Amino acid sequence: MSLSDILEIFAVLLVYSQFTREFRYFTRKFEQFTREFCCFTREFPQFTREFCYFTREFAIYS
Repeated sequence: MSLSDILEIFAVLLVYSQFTREFRYFTRKFEQFTREFCCFTREFPQFTREFCYFTREFAIYS
Protein backbone atom coordinates (compact mmCIF):
# COMPACT_ATOMS: atom_id res chain seq x y z
CA MET A 1 0.00 0.00 0.00
CA SER A 2 1.54 3.27 -1.09
CA LEU A 3 1.44 6.63 0.62
CA SER A 4 -0.99 7.99 -1.97
CA ASP A 5 -3.39 5.10 -1.24
CA ILE A 6 -3.26 5.86 2.48
CA LEU A 7 -3.84 9.58 1.87
CA GLU A 8 -6.74 8.76 -0.40
CA ILE A 9 -8.33 6.59 2.31
CA PHE A 10 -7.92 9.40 4.86
CA ALA A 11 -9.47 11.87 2.40
CA VAL A 12 -12.48 9.60 1.90
CA LEU A 13 -12.88 9.15 5.67
CA LEU A 14 -12.66 12.90 6.18
CA VAL A 15 -15.36 13.55 3.57
CA TYR A 16 -17.51 10.79 5.08
CA SER A 17 -17.22 12.23 8.59
CA GLN A 18 -18.10 15.71 7.31
CA PHE A 19 -21.14 14.25 5.54
CA THR A 20 -22.32 12.40 8.64
CA ARG A 21 -21.88 15.52 10.78
CA GLU A 22 -23.97 17.59 8.35
CA PHE A 23 -26.56 14.82 8.06
CA ARG A 24 -26.95 14.68 11.86
CA TYR A 25 -27.36 18.47 11.91
CA PHE A 26 -30.03 18.22 9.20
CA THR A 27 -31.92 15.48 11.05
CA ARG A 28 -31.87 17.52 14.29
CA LYS A 29 -33.26 20.54 12.45
CA PHE A 30 -35.89 18.37 10.77
CA GLU A 31 -36.97 16.91 14.13
CA GLN A 32 -37.22 20.43 15.56
CA PHE A 33 -39.34 21.50 12.58
CA THR A 34 -41.70 18.54 12.96
CA ARG A 35 -42.10 19.22 16.71
CA GLU A 36 -42.94 22.87 16.02
CA PHE A 37 -45.29 21.93 13.18
CA CYS A 38 -47.14 19.45 15.41
CA CYS A 39 -47.46 22.13 18.07
CA PHE A 40 -48.83 24.54 15.47
CA THR A 41 -51.40 22.02 14.22
CA ARG A 42 -52.52 21.35 17.81
CA GLU A 43 -52.94 25.07 18.47
CA PHE A 44 -54.62 25.90 15.14
CA PRO A 45 -58.18 24.81 16.09
CA GLN A 46 -58.03 26.98 19.21
CA PHE A 47 -56.83 29.92 17.13
CA THR A 48 -59.67 29.37 14.64
CA ARG A 49 -62.28 29.33 17.42
CA GLU A 50 -60.90 32.51 18.94
CA PHE A 51 -60.73 34.22 15.56
CA CYS A 52 -64.37 33.32 14.81
CA TYR A 53 -65.39 34.61 18.23
CA PHE A 54 -63.50 37.84 17.60
CA THR A 55 -65.11 38.40 14.18
CA ARG A 56 -68.57 37.73 15.63
CA GLU A 57 -68.00 40.20 18.45
CA PHE A 58 -66.54 42.73 16.03
CA ALA A 59 -69.62 42.42 13.76
CA ILE A 60 -71.95 42.94 16.73
CA TYR A 61 -70.20 46.04 18.03
CA SER A 62 -69.47 47.70 14.69
